[in-house]
Amino acid sequence: MADANTVIQGTIRAQATVREEDLEDLEALKRDLLDRVNKAHADGRIYLMSQYTRLVALISPEIKRIRDRFDREVLASVRKDEKALREAARTKSEQANEA
Repeated sequence: MADANTVIQGTIRAQATVREEDLEDLEALKRDLLDRVNKAHADGRIYLMSQYTRLVALISPEIKRIRDRFDREVLASVRKDEKALREAARTKSEQANEA
């Protein structure tokens, strides 16, 4: 049981360290798979086309999940910066009123 918990924690930790380069590589892989789908279609290779399609279907939601996470992180950073700026302005205003 401890091994299963260690694996789960390792997976969670690995997901927390996704970088922009990782997302770019996943998107490149998706483009490559779509190119292979088109080539298999043109060659009439139905089985291979279906396998590539399955892989695209597997990777697409993961790309969306990571992109959405990055977007949320950017928005959180902007909101944090705005809050800090407001607090700095409020402090400056209070100091000016005291003087």
